[in-house]
Amino acid sequence: MKHTLVAWMRDKPGVLNRVSGMLRRRNFNIDSLQVGHSETPGISRMTFVVDGNEHMVDQVIKQLRKVV
Repeated sequence: MKHTLVAWMRDKPGVLNRVSGMLRRRNFNIDSLQVGHSETPGISRMTFVVDGNEHMVDQVIKQLRKVV
C-alpha cells in the first residue's frame, strides 16, 4: 500500500541526503519525492510516497523524527 508522508525540515545543505540515506540504509523504497520551500523562512517541506505496510511506515516515521 502506498503512503504519503510530509516532513518539514531546516533548509540546509545535506538534509535531503541524510533523509534519503536513512531510507536507503533501512531498505525503504521512495516511490516519489518532492522538496520545496514552506511558508516559514528557513524551513523546507518534503513530501514523499513510500510503498509498504503499516509497520514499515511507522518505522519510516520514527526514523524521520530522529533526522528532523
